[in-house]
Amino acid sequence: MKKAQVRISWLLMVLTLGTAFFILFPIVWMVLSSFKPSSELFAYPLRIFPQNFTPDHYRKVLESGFMRYMGNSLFLAAAGTLITLTISSMCGYALAAYRFELKYTNVLFGIFLLGTLIPGETLTVPQFSVISALGLYNNIWGVILPVVTTTTGIFMYRQHYMSVPLSLAEAARIDGAHEGQIFVRIMFPLGAPITVTLTIFSFMWRWNDYILPLLVFSDQRKYTIQIAIKNYIGMLGVDWNSILAASVISILPVMVVFLILQRYVLGGIMSGSVKG
Repeated sequence: MKKAQVRISWLLMVLTLGTAFFILFPIVWMVLSSFKPSSELFAYPLRIFPQNFTPDHYRKVLESGFMRYMGNSLFLAAAGTLITLTISSMCGYALAAYRFELKYTNVLFGIFLLGTLIPGETLTVPQFSVISALGLYNNIWGVILPVVTTTTGIFMYRQHYMSVPLSLAEAARIDGAHEGQIFVRIMFPLGAPITVTLTIFSFMWRWNDYILPLLVFSDQRKYTIQIAIKNYIGMLGVDWNSILAASVISILPVMVVFLILQRYVLGGIMSGSVKG
């Protein structure tokens, strides 16, 4: 029995290492290739490590104003994430705390879930029509506001708050606290694992968004990094070296956010899966 367990452990370890290799190898290849001169990028036979190490591609990207696009993406991701956390936490708490007091609360939540069955691409034209009607075309808020609500966030908060005893809120009401104080001072801090997890997810969603910014922005100064990277593909060719360097720069903020908050991710996912 022990030998079988040892073999299973070794097999799982090999599978884990193999999976990690296939996930990490493209990233390592991208980083190393970003330091290769153009003559080595498609040389045969291919080499993983650069023979003539050069940071010129990064200098070229930074001198082209790439940091402006980074700033645009950072504002978009940060503002969108903050609004998403506010709406998702309040909506999730309301659906959980008042499920016994208000009729059709669960029906309303079911309607939210049905929204996940609609492909996001089918909403592109209606979203653009609304953005234009509101005068938000070529405005960064025209990219932020249409996607600030997420069923995933509402679901995670609702499931978490359903596991919190309602007696906490009732005791606070007896002490004279109104609903806003109960939520801000008691319930929202209890949802910290969900908040951290949704922060990572929301930041990545908005950081990597491409379609909506492409439709909304016409002024190049307002471009996000995803559109800026795409602009290295021209009519006469593709500047692969600049694309690789810009891609490496673009993943750094997401990596920093994830490394800072990753220890809370598992706890947040588990909390969001609890059924009350």
